[in-house]
Amino acid sequence: MAWDIGSKQNNLFRRSRWQLTIWYTGVMSVVMGISAMGVYEAIAHAHRVTADRELRAVAKAIHNTIEETLISGGRVDDVSPNILPNLCMLGHLCLETTTDPGDVSPSIHNHPSDVLTSSGYYNGSYYIRVLAPTGKLIATAGMNPQGLTVTEPDFSFQTLWDDNGNEYHQMAFPLYTSDVGLNPKLPQATLLVGRSFSDFATYLANTRRMILLSIPLTMGLIALASWWLAGRAMKPIQLSYQKIQQFTADAAHELRTPLAAIQATTESVNRLPNISDADARELTQVLSRQNQRLTTLVNDLLFLSRLDAQQLPPMKVCCLQDILSDIVEELAALALSKTIGLTLKQPDQPLIYVLGNEEQLYQLIINVISNALQYTPQKGTITIGLKQQEKQAIITIQDTGIGIAAQDLPRIFDRFYRVDRNRSRQQGGSGLGLSIALAIAHAHHGHIAVESAVGVGSQFTITLLARGQALL
Repeated sequence: MAWDIGSKQNNLFRRSRWQLTIWYTGVMSVVMGISAMGVYEAIAHAHRVTADRELRAVAKAIHNTIEETLISGGRVDDVSPNILPNLCMLGHLCLETTTDPGDVSPSIHNHPSDVLTSSGYYNGSYYIRVLAPTGKLIATAGMNPQGLTVTEPDFSFQTLWDDNGNEYHQMAFPLYTSDVGLNPKLPQATLLVGRSFSDFATYLANTRRMILLSIPLTMGLIALASWWLAGRAMKPIQLSYQKIQQFTADAAHELRTPLAAIQATTESVNRLPNISDADARELTQVLSRQNQRLTTLVNDLLFLSRLDAQQLPPMKVCCLQDILSDIVEELAALALSKTIGLTLKQPDQPLIYVLGNEEQLYQLIINVISNALQYTPQKGTITIGLKQQEKQAIITIQDTGIGIAAQDLPRIFDRFYRVDRNRSRQQGGSGLGLSIALAIAHAHHGHIAVESAVGVGSQFTITLLARGQALL
């Protein structure tokens, strides 16, 4: 049965870990996908803006140069070949040539020695067109993409596509002249400057390919990290679950003993045909003791549950000297009956105060001292000390008892945990005393530490936050 419970528990946490891993991986995949899309769009936008800025700069430079030529001579072919390489005028055979976006040298042109990359203004991704006021093409330079309109556009900036689906950005500028006899306010031609975005599309395609190829690797790493994180997240939950299981089993075990005694007592009474008054009183005393044991256990559990829920009564400033003196006075008779020396060492002045609940502080200290009395043999000694270090009140309970083994020290504050279960049951107690003491210390922002050696004794150190007398 124990193996079955453990197996079910392991399956439960394994299933929960897989679910957490799937959720982590899914959420991180969505975040990574959105981030990748954002990065991709940011890269595309940055390159597009840069290319458009370059297009605008090149177009303005060419516009200014051609407009100066129109002003001086009125002819476009007077422009230097360094500005407009492979320039082709109306009626020339070169206007019938075709050039792919990636090809920088038309098969027929007026200047065989010119190449577009020799221009200081633009490279082979640009084309230049000059239109007459009627919209007729009168000159071209650079690329000659097929499928783009050569008429004057309605807007100064356009996005166009050729027959092959390649994207182009185009800008239009009016060309004016100051020649005598011509109206300087009317444009004499229109300059079209366009740029191919095929290199830009290739770069984005490579970027998309890299992102898509990195997705499986990224997802794998995310899945592994999610599995590890899920394991880390489940570990404290699993430990808490195990503690709850252990607590439930221990509580059931503690409750079973007095209940079994009560059941046995009542059955023995039922089997007796006659019962004397003395036997009745003895049975009643047994039932009373077991009932008292159950009551104490239930009260301790309820007290711990209130502390776990942080349900603390109102606090006030308490004097530790008064509390320790009352405790020693109460336990003096018990210590004397066991021939155990009980000594209190505390300063008369100054008084040491803490902010807390006096009843709980009383229970905190008396639980630790009672534990020392329980495990200290006859003719042993228990020394209680009190001192203040800076803003901390320190209470020490040192005994010459049987001591605690090193492997038991980390668990002595666990609920229902006993170092020697047989001896503990013979001497009474539910195994909750030190657990209650630790819970009270934590509720008062304090702590309990223990040092022990088998056969030598133990020393418990309670640390609380001291308050000044001015708070009274």
